[in-house]
Amino acid sequence: MAYQALYRVYRPRTFDDMVGQDVITQTLKNAIETHQTGHAYLFSGPRGTGKTSAAKIFAREINGITPDTADSQIPDIVEFDAASNSRVEDMRDILSNVDYAPIESEYKVYIIDEVHMLSNSAFNALLKTLEEPPANVKFILATTEPQKVPVTILSRTQRFEFKRIDNLVIQAQLADILRQQNIAYEDDALRIIANVAEGGMRDALSILDQVIAFGTDKVTINNALQVTGSTTATQLVAYLKAISAGDTPTSLQTLHDILREGKDAQRLVVDILGLLRDVMLVDVAPDLIKSTVPLAELKTLVNSLAIPRIEAMMVILDDIQKQLMQTTQSDIYLELLTVKLSMVGSPAVKQTDITQKSSSSHPSTNAQSSAIRVSKTEPTPRLPVEEKPVVRLDSEADQVVIMQNESPAMVQDSSQHNDSHTDELLLVRTGQEAVFAILKKAKREALNHLKNTWSTLISQFDVAQQALLTIAEPVAASDEGVVLAFDYPALLEQALYDENLQNELSTAFLAQHIPVEMVFISQDDWRQQRAAYVQELKSGVTRSMALTDLPRVKRQQTSEKLEKATDTHVATSEAPVVAEAKKIFGDDIVTVID
Repeated sequence: MAYQALYRVYRPRTFDDMVGQDVITQTLKNAIETHQTGHAYLFSGPRGTGKTSAAKIFAREINGITPDTADSQIPDIVEFDAASNSRVEDMRDILSNVDYAPIESEYKVYIIDEVHMLSNSAFNALLKTLEEPPANVKFILATTEPQKVPVTILSRTQRFEFKRIDNLVIQAQLADILRQQNIAYEDDALRIIANVAEGGMRDALSILDQVIAFGTDKVTINNALQVTGSTTATQLVAYLKAISAGDTPTSLQTLHDILREGKDAQRLVVDILGLLRDVMLVDVAPDLIKSTVPLAELKTLVNSLAIPRIEAMMVILDDIQKQLMQTTQSDIYLELLTVKLSMVGSPAVKQTDITQKSSSSHPSTNAQSSAIRVSKTEPTPRLPVEEKPVVRLDSEADQVVIMQNESPAMVQDSSQHNDSHTDELLLVRTGQEAVFAILKKAKREALNHLKNTWSTLISQFDVAQQALLTIAEPVAASDEGVVLAFDYPALLEQALYDENLQNELSTAFLAQHIPVEMVFISQDDWRQQRAAYVQELKSGVTRSMALTDLPRVKRQQTSEKLEKATDTHVATSEAPVVAEAKKIFGDDIVTVID
């Protein structure tokens, strides 16, 4: 006898055989027992949840037909596939026999599968008959998309919503089937199959069929992972640990190891989302956890990621999931995803100018306040060393504003800072003037040369730098330099302060005979600045600045430098006049404004 798929062999023949839809099956059984069945039903819900099986069981039960009777031997149960017979002519052919009495059974039952596929004309043809059918005719409509069924049809039916089957129920059913088949299995393998089936028993049985064919002696975790394209829990945990630590190179390497094993990109994103969901629930509802990862591992991840970061990561994953459906370059999107996830929630070090702030940046807004603010305005005229600072009392705001000069120590530090200014500059520039300087001398052949070599050029970099440069696009070039536009401002900021990336990019440009002067901007800024440049050209405005005359981006100060600068600033602000003010008015109401 020819082999039959498991979902056909184990299709339920009675309501007691159905799993996961207890409310629906009990309601239908009660209606049959009390002879209170309706003339039209609508079974809706996700695929593989038992809609068509329930319709066939219901049709047999109301006619007293035994479960062992083959469907082909029951002439009074008519199945109609609306997906392939959606025309009004097809519907009229079916309805033309409605008025004829059943051949053998008490009721003639029409099962219309995928009813939402019917055309408007076919729905209209069905409408009148559905409203007032003969007493011995019943209709059962089945659909996965009830929102596409006209309300005029919905209002004439009894509607039953089939739910996704719980994973534990699916696992139990799969285990029972494997015991009947005398096939050994691992519980975690069944859990993987149930997760991938997404609440559909038919999908679960189809996947189980494949896993059995892949390894006939036993259903193992490895076989289930290979067939479903899922990722092992160990790999997912390693991936998330690297991301939580902000270790982009390691997370990218883990991603490439996963992809080399042939894992599906969409499935990988779903697996990451599932693991993040379990991490989020580990402290709140541990009973709802689906993954096979130990609870201790999940608790470690939730401590390192924190709930707000998990929520932000889920938003990014959802966005990438939609983009993966529209692209054939899934690896690039997954690399971009990895870089973005590594950056979410990581503290960004921003360059802060500690020594220059105007007193206007801190205006007093509370006229009733008795606080004393010590403000340092710049630039301040240099006073002779023996000249004392000027103290001004602002009686209206009850404030004392002390105008104070820099100490000789600060002057010396400033001089040293200027001497080392060149050492603090990176290789790139940014901003409108830098873009205009390149556009003024831009050449189409220079840009074409760069674009033609770009993919080959960035392939020389490591995976972390490749992921960063993949979302950068050469948009302008001249004999002096090039403009690279980045898709995401956050990644642009990372590239602006990545000295190693800039040095390697400069070396690669030299090897390809490309100018090494670089301007980094975002795509949005590029569009705006290009439009502004075109507008200036039309108005006859010309600029004479050269790219080499414009300042480069400064290195970001490390936390140690910032702390040292802050300490120095606090020390210098404690000048005698400040100390005297605190002595007179008290430390609690004296505030130094930088």
